[in-house]
Amino acid sequence: MKLWIKRIGLALAGLLALLGIALVWLYAAHGRALPYPDTRTPPLLPSAALERVVALDFPLGNVAAAPSGRVFFNTHPFAQAQRFSPATLFELKDGKPEPYPSLAHQAKLQGVFGMTVDQQNRLWVIEPRGLDHKRSRLTAFDLNTNQVAFEHWFAPDEAQFVQDLRVSPDGTTVFIADTGLFRFTKASLIVFDVASKSHHSLLQTAPSAQPQNWMTQRFDGKPHTLGFGLVAFVVGLDGIELSKDGAWLYFAAMNHDSAFRVPTTALKDKSLSAAALNAKIERVGPKPLSDGITLDAQGRLLLTDIEHGAIARLTPAVGTGAAKLETLVANPSVRWSDGITLGPDGSIWLTDSAIPAYIDQLAMPPTREALRSAAPYGLYRIKAQ
Repeated sequence: MKLWIKRIGLALAGLLALLGIALVWLYAAHGRALPYPDTRTPPLLPSAALERVVALDFPLGNVAAAPSGRVFFNTHPFAQAQRFSPATLFELKDGKPEPYPSLAHQAKLQGVFGMTVDQQNRLWVIEPRGLDHKRSRLTAFDLNTNQVAFEHWFAPDEAQFVQDLRVSPDGTTVFIADTGLFRFTKASLIVFDVASKSHHSLLQTAPSAQPQNWMTQRFDGKPHTLGFGLVAFVVGLDGIELSKDGAWLYFAAMNHDSAFRVPTTALKDKSLSAAALNAKIERVGPKPLSDGITLDAQGRLLLTDIEHGAIARLTPAVGTGAAKLETLVANPSVRWSDGITLGPDGSIWLTDSAIPAYIDQLAMPPTREALRSAAPYGLYRIKAQ
């Protein structure tokens, strides 16, 4: 009997030792990261310029504005608000959120992440597989009829962590950012052909699209980690934007110190090797740790500053000059500046997803109480100057 007890004790000790080794490896590979230097400057606008237009009970994810002025937004998929709310995709009408395209259609959604409106007046949305779904889905709504105009389901092993997306001016190509799963899997850019419903993935070997070793700080100044500090909240390619003529795709990995751009002709050229494509990527300039990005009418890049509830403005270098990074506005009520878009009148729309306020250490869906305690969540706007 004593021999069996001894053997069981040795076996348990061995298992604990293996577990300890695994935890040390996990922390060494995925938990260690450095605080990011503060890139803020004195804000160009007062905090009141970033006004809250809508206050909601659930965190917001992304926002998109149509050329007609219509504004659309969604609740953040991390919150899985569909458990408590009859609607998760909205249009702003007379200052109030209305389910889009209808209340009845909400049951067909599985968690909208990225949103954009193309020049063919279609609202495109992406729903990722990586949030406990079997497949990712790409959908377009015709804003003239408010009916589904396009739908594509990716294969189960494709496009698992898709988030942001943009559509070429002619409406034939969709560019989709796949962040990857922290540093466990590579981030990539998906180039999707609408007519053939085929796609190819790029930038897996481009350092510009992968996260650097920067630790995201929460709005309260604490490190943003998962697994009780074993996994740093470090994200790759996230925000993307197209130049108005569609010639350049601008992109930024969340945990990276720089924003970049690449010619869209190179992204569509399947004959280019990964090395040849990477060589065509150009650095635009420095940035904060960011989520959503967009371009203003002057061609300046607007990036959300997730650590400081702010929007940064990056003016690209001209001639021999240097790129200029400035804080456009900061508002202490914003806990995670997330989605951003430019309205046709020049107004800037911003969502506050407040991610660190309700995501627990095991990344489990937040309880209703956790969501309620961090409410309200806002859709913000800077009126055209």
